[in-house]
Amino acid sequence: MSQFDNPPTLPSMRQKRNQAVAAAIALLAELYPKCFSVYQGHRHPLKLNIHLDIQAALDGAITSTELHRALGAYCSNPVYLGHTRKGTWRLDLNGEPAGVVTADEEARAKATLSRIRTKKEARAAAAKAAAQPKRLSLADLKAAANRRKLNV
Repeated sequence: MSQFDNPPTLPSMRQKRNQAVAAAIALLAELYPKCFSVYQGHRHPLKLNIHLDIQAALDGAITSTELHRALGAYCSNPVYLGHTRKGTWRLDLNGEPAGVVTADEEARAKATLSRIRTKKEARAAAAKAAAQPKRLSLADLKAAANRRKLNV
């Protein structure tokens, strides 16, 4: 048996991207603990355009693409979206209030949350349907009986 029979599995591009996003969020939570959290339940609305503050403060420690992906994942989290309610304070890097969530922003967050739930339910229904065996129709049963008769 050679070393090429079972090559080691390499992480997929999606796994690598998810790991990079998680690392970027962990870095932000370490540097700005009053603003960011790795724990999803502790996430609160962020200041608008906070990415500009982060880029200025980190001075290239994280690329703009990595930051964009990390903030996208952070802000599309269902708990974060659930905390995005009208009148809720938005936080700056120091955890200080920096504006409030508007009614339009709350409506967008609710719509996004609804889409996430719908996709999740559709995936669960598809998985359930795939797990259940297909029921045979009467025509399928008759065809199987005819095949058995011919083989006897």
